[in-house]
Amino acid sequence: MASTVELKCFCGQLRGSLQVVPSSSFHVHCLCCDCQKYAEVLGNKERILDEHGGSELFQTYPAFLKITQGHEHISCVQLEPKGIYRWYASCCNAPLANTMGKASVPFVGVSVKLMQFAGEDEKRRALGPICLKAFGKYAVGEAMPVDVHPRFPVSFMPRILWFMLKGALSGKAKPSPFFADGRPVAKVLRAGV
Repeated sequence: MASTVELKCFCGQLRGSLQVVPSSSFHVHCLCCDCQKYAEVLGNKERILDEHGGSELFQTYPAFLKITQGHEHISCVQLEPKGIYRWYASCCNAPLANTMGKASVPFVGVSVKLMQFAGEDEKRRALGPICLKAFGKYAVGEAMPVDVHPRFPVSFMPRILWFMLKGALSGKAKPSPFFADGRPVAKVLRAGV
Protein backbone atom coordinates (compact mmCIF):
# COMPACT_ATOMS: atom_id res chain seq x y z
CA MET A 1 0.00 0.00 0.00
CA ALA A 2 1.42 3.38 -1.04
CA SER A 3 1.96 6.19 1.45
CA THR A 4 3.33 9.73 1.22
CA VAL A 5 6.35 11.02 3.15
CA GLU A 6 7.04 14.72 3.64
CA LEU A 7 10.50 15.96 2.59
CA LYS A 8 12.37 18.96 3.97
CA CYS A 9 15.98 20.11 3.72
CA PHE A 10 17.94 20.99 6.87
CA CYS A 11 16.87 24.65 6.85
CA GLY A 12 13.36 24.07 5.48
CA GLN A 13 13.65 26.23 2.37
CA LEU A 14 13.34 23.22 0.06
CA ARG A 15 10.36 20.94 0.53
CA GLY A 16 8.62 18.14 -1.27
CA SER A 17 7.00 14.75 -0.98
CA LEU A 18 7.77 11.16 -1.83
CA GLN A 19 5.20 8.53 -2.71
CA VAL A 20 6.39 5.30 -1.11
CA VAL A 21 5.36 2.23 -3.11
CA PRO A 22 6.81 -0.88 -1.40
CA SER A 23 6.91 -2.97 -4.59
CA SER A 24 8.87 -0.21 -6.36
CA SER A 25 11.61 0.64 -3.89
CA PHE A 26 14.64 -0.47 -1.86
CA HIS A 27 15.58 0.82 1.58
CA VAL A 28 19.39 0.58 1.71
CA HIS A 29 22.39 1.49 3.84
CA CYS A 30 25.47 2.45 1.82
CA LEU A 31 28.96 2.77 3.30
CA CYS A 32 30.81 3.40 0.03
CA CYS A 33 33.72 5.81 -0.18
CA ASP A 34 31.84 7.96 -2.72
CA CYS A 35 28.96 8.61 -0.31
CA GLN A 36 31.54 9.57 2.32
CA LYS A 37 33.33 11.87 -0.13
CA TYR A 38 29.99 13.44 -1.08
CA ALA A 39 29.30 14.27 2.58
CA GLU A 40 32.76 15.88 2.77
CA VAL A 41 32.13 17.93 -0.39
CA LEU A 42 28.90 19.21 1.17
CA GLY A 43 30.74 20.00 4.40
CA ASN A 44 28.08 18.16 6.36
CA LYS A 45 29.63 14.81 7.36
CA GLU A 46 28.26 14.92 10.90
CA ARG A 47 24.68 15.52 9.73
CA ILE A 48 24.74 13.11 6.78
CA LEU A 49 26.77 10.05 7.80
CA ASP A 50 26.19 7.65 10.68
CA GLU A 51 28.90 6.48 13.07
CA HIS A 52 30.15 3.93 10.50
CA GLY A 53 30.34 6.48 7.66
CA GLY A 54 27.13 5.19 6.10
CA SER A 55 24.22 6.87 4.34
CA GLU A 56 20.64 5.68 4.46
CA LEU A 57 18.93 5.88 1.06
CA PHE A 58 15.51 5.03 -0.33
CA GLN A 59 15.82 3.94 -3.94
CA THR A 60 12.73 4.33 -6.07
CA TYR A 61 11.46 5.93 -9.29
CA PRO A 62 11.77 9.66 -10.14
CA ALA A 63 8.03 9.85 -10.90
CA PHE A 64 7.31 9.30 -7.19
CA LEU A 65 9.39 12.31 -6.05
CA LYS A 66 8.11 15.89 -6.07
CA ILE A 67 9.80 19.13 -5.05
CA THR A 68 7.07 21.61 -4.11
CA GLN A 69 9.13 24.53 -2.78
CA GLY A 70 12.68 25.82 -3.17
CA HIS A 71 13.40 24.72 -6.75
CA GLU A 72 16.00 27.49 -6.96
CA HIS A 73 18.10 25.66 -4.36
CA ILE A 74 18.39 22.41 -6.34
CA SER A 75 22.09 21.89 -7.11
CA CYS A 76 24.14 19.01 -8.46
CA VAL A 77 27.67 17.65 -8.16
CA GLN A 78 29.44 14.77 -9.89
CA LEU A 79 32.40 13.23 -8.08
CA GLU A 80 33.89 11.17 -10.94
CA PRO A 81 33.76 11.35 -14.73
CA LYS A 82 30.66 9.43 -15.82
CA GLY A 83 29.71 9.12 -12.14
CA ILE A 84 26.22 9.50 -10.77
CA TYR A 85 24.63 12.89 -10.26
CA ARG A 86 24.37 13.82 -6.60
CA TRP A 87 21.67 16.41 -5.98
CA TYR A 88 21.63 18.67 -2.93
CA ALA A 89 19.95 21.76 -1.50
CA SER A 90 22.39 24.67 -1.86
CA CYS A 91 20.64 26.64 0.90
CA CYS A 92 21.98 24.31 3.62
CA ASN A 93 24.00 21.63 1.76
CA ALA A 94 21.49 18.90 2.59
CA PRO A 95 21.69 15.81 0.35
CA LEU A 96 18.59 15.33 -1.78
CA ALA A 97 19.09 12.33 -4.04
CA ASN A 98 21.31 10.43 -6.46
CA THR A 99 20.42 9.82 -10.10
CA MET A 100 22.15 8.52 -13.18
CA GLY A 101 23.37 11.13 -15.65
CA LYS A 102 20.54 10.44 -18.10
CA ALA A 103 16.96 11.54 -17.57
CA SER A 104 15.68 8.33 -19.17
CA VAL A 105 16.99 6.05 -16.39
CA PRO A 106 14.17 5.16 -13.96
CA PHE A 107 16.16 5.47 -10.73
CA VAL A 108 16.50 7.91 -7.85
CA GLY A 109 18.13 7.25 -4.48
CA VAL A 110 16.53 9.69 -2.04
CA SER A 111 18.38 10.62 1.15
CA VAL A 112 16.43 9.49 4.21
CA LYS A 113 17.84 12.60 5.95
CA LEU A 114 15.23 14.62 4.01
CA MET A 115 12.31 12.57 5.26
CA GLN A 116 10.19 13.83 8.12
CA PHE A 117 9.29 11.17 10.69
CA ALA A 118 8.25 11.37 14.33
CA GLY A 119 10.72 8.60 15.16
CA GLU A 120 12.38 5.34 14.11
CA ASP A 121 9.15 3.32 14.39
CA GLU A 122 7.31 5.61 11.99
CA LYS A 123 10.27 5.49 9.60
CA ARG A 124 10.31 1.67 9.63
CA ARG A 125 6.56 1.51 9.05
CA ALA A 126 6.80 3.92 6.09
CA LEU A 127 9.98 2.66 4.40
CA GLY A 128 10.14 -0.94 5.53
CA PRO A 129 13.31 -2.58 6.79
CA ILE A 130 16.71 -1.99 5.23
CA CYS A 131 17.07 -4.74 2.63
CA LEU A 132 20.71 -4.15 1.70
CA LYS A 133 23.77 -2.96 3.60
CA ALA A 134 26.72 -2.70 1.24
CA PHE A 135 30.34 -1.58 0.86
CA GLY A 136 31.26 -2.38 4.44
CA LYS A 137 34.94 -2.46 3.54
CA TYR A 138 34.79 1.36 3.59
CA ALA A 139 33.21 1.52 7.05
CA VAL A 140 34.67 4.04 9.47
CA GLY A 141 36.10 2.60 12.67
CA GLU A 142 38.17 -0.38 13.61
CA ALA A 143 35.84 -3.12 12.37
CA MET A 144 33.27 -3.51 9.62
CA PRO A 145 29.72 -3.75 11.03
CA VAL A 146 28.65 -7.39 11.32
CA ASP A 147 25.60 -7.32 9.04
CA VAL A 148 27.13 -5.41 6.09
CA HIS A 149 28.38 -6.89 2.80
CA PRO A 150 32.03 -5.96 2.18
CA ARG A 151 31.17 -4.89 -1.40
CA PHE A 152 27.96 -4.89 -3.45
CA PRO A 153 26.53 -8.45 -3.44
CA VAL A 154 26.15 -9.92 -6.94
CA SER A 155 23.10 -11.82 -5.67
CA PHE A 156 21.22 -8.49 -5.46
CA MET A 157 21.75 -7.64 -9.15
CA PRO A 158 18.70 -9.53 -10.56
CA ARG A 159 16.48 -7.55 -8.21
CA ILE A 160 18.00 -4.24 -9.38
CA LEU A 161 17.72 -5.23 -13.07
CA TRP A 162 14.06 -6.20 -12.66
CA PHE A 163 13.41 -2.90 -10.86
CA MET A 164 15.01 -0.93 -13.72
CA LEU A 165 13.17 -2.90 -16.41
CA LYS A 166 9.83 -2.46 -14.65
CA GLY A 167 10.47 1.27 -14.29
CA ALA A 168 11.42 1.64 -17.95
CA LEU A 169 8.37 -0.28 -19.18
CA SER A 170 6.00 1.71 -16.97
CA GLY A 171 7.55 5.11 -17.79
CA LYS A 172 8.54 5.93 -14.21
CA ALA A 173 11.68 7.90 -15.18
CA LYS A 174 9.54 11.02 -15.49
CA PRO A 175 8.45 13.42 -14.43
CA SER A 176 11.65 14.03 -12.49
CA PRO A 177 12.35 17.08 -10.34
CA PHE A 178 15.97 16.94 -11.51
CA PHE A 179 15.57 16.91 -15.29
CA ALA A 180 13.56 19.07 -17.71
CA ASP A 181 13.41 18.22 -21.40
CA GLY A 182 16.09 15.60 -20.80
CA ARG A 183 18.56 18.09 -19.29
CA PRO A 184 19.61 18.63 -15.66
CA VAL A 185 17.70 21.49 -14.01
CA ALA A 186 20.97 22.80 -12.50
CA LYS A 187 24.55 23.05 -13.70
CA VAL A 188 26.43 19.86 -12.84
CA LEU A 189 29.52 20.83 -10.83
CA ARG A 190 32.52 18.53 -11.05
CA ALA A 191 34.22 17.93 -7.69
CA GLY A 192 37.58 16.22 -7.90
CA VAL A 193 37.03 15.24 -11.55
